[in-house]
Amino acid sequence: MSKNIPNKKIYAMVISYKSSPVLEDLYSRIDKDNFDKIYFFDDASPDDSAEKAKKFEWVVIKNDKNLGHGGNLKKALKTVFENGADYGVEIHADNQYSPNEVFKSKDMINEDYDLIVGSRFVNKNPHLKDGMPYIRYLTNKITSFITSKLLNIKLTEFHTGCKIFSKNFYNTLPIENNSDNYLFSFEVLLQAAFFKMKYGEISISSSYEGYKTSCNYLNGLIYLLGNMKVILFYLISKTKIIKTKNFRKK
Repeated sequence: MSKNIPNKKIYAMVISYKSSPVLEDLYSRIDKDNFDKIYFFDDASPDDSAEKAKKFEWVVIKNDKNLGHGGNLKKALKTVFENGADYGVEIHADNQYSPNEVFKSKDMINEDYDLIVGSRFVNKNPHLKDGMPYIRYLTNKITSFITSKLLNIKLTEFHTGCKIFSKNFYNTLPIENNSDNYLFSFEVLLQAAFFKMKYGEISISSSYEGYKTSCNYLNGLIYLLGNMKVILFYLISKTKIIKTKNFRKK
């Protein structure tokens, strides 16, 4: 039972790929009072991540084949909401974000927000405060600003892996049509705005030291090109003449 948010069932979704070196640290950092259940979704890692995770009080699920970041997250969302969650909290196993950011969103959860986004840009500069690499900071800042202004979506960051999903969000939006790679994380933000879901931001910090499993610069470039495609589909669907699959209700 979540002691910190007792009137909602809060399930953690630890998203993992080759995270064995940092699992002990992750386990020690998680405040168990924030969660009713903790699920661990291993995306067919070649290391011993899933076996190591079984030592903890977690529900461990290892994919038979690699589904990709988005595919693994789709499976995680389906699993937690089919098993009674009111909210699913995305936690990356590499410790880039604190696993306890959910507590900052307590009021928003109690107000039944559909999607809560953890942003590194709320009232601070993550390059100066957290040590975000400058190129990553600049790219994220510029593209997030352009996306926000172009689509009139009131978010400060569009490239974050820290999100809290409601059951209503999962049941309403066609997330099964989203990408199976990192682009999934961008698509759900635009879907939240397109379908007029109740969404908002919390301020988070991040770490860039030690073992990390973020996408590399080549995959990052492919991801940004994918962003442009999704923005185009969003604008086309807004015309109501044609709605692409990401922007058609279930």
